[in-house]
Amino acid sequence: KVQDFQFDDVLQTYCTNPDLVPYLKSFCGDNIKSVHTMFINKPPHMGASSRHPSHQDLAYFPFGPANNIVAAWAALEDSTTENGGLYVFPKTHKGRFFEHSYPDVGEVNKAYFGIKEYEKFDGDRFDLQMKKGDIVFFHPLLIHGSSINTTTRFRKSMCCHFAAAECKYIPIEGTVQELVAKEVMSYMYKKMRKDESLGGATFKD
Repeated sequence: KVQDFQFDDVLQTYCTNPDLVPYLKSFCGDNIKSVHTMFINKPPHMGASSRHPSHQDLAYFPFGPANNIVAAWAALEDSTTENGGLYVFPKTHKGRFFEHSYPDVGEVNKAYFGIKEYEKFDGDRFDLQMKKGDIVFFHPLLIHGSSINTTTRFRKSMCCHFAAAECKYIPIEGTVQELVAKEVMSYMYKKMRKDESLGGATFKD
């Protein structure tokens, strides 16, 4: 996974693609910010560690309102159930924000949190079968995840989260986002330990 590619001169053109912008404005309004980006190259035959348990993206975003945040997830090649494509639980974006934690069963990557209540729930699950170049837009409360890649090929995708620039920081102390914040800060200090400018930075920063 490559995070924060919006700072790369080439990759950031995905975020500013003129074909993408009208859709983003319909969700976020005219004043839009790119708030998180990632390129994912999901390897084959990695077992449970290649899945992302059912979750809501709002767990990672301590700002709102949620209705002014949207994900734009693009398949760089055909994305299927077999190669670990996305699945969603339709209409769950109209529901509540759930507690997130690491699953009790199976290995999982760092910061790949999930909703325990949905680990064994598949009543309304819908697997997205996407062709190369397809983009799906979804709300940060929509419950979704990705399955294990059981093929012999890598599965590549790009995702950018956008938000209205007017969104405000929401304190995470005592909320379901506090665990996420601790993990993110632990990762950032490890990744940027030689960068003195990070000294004293908070999760809000």
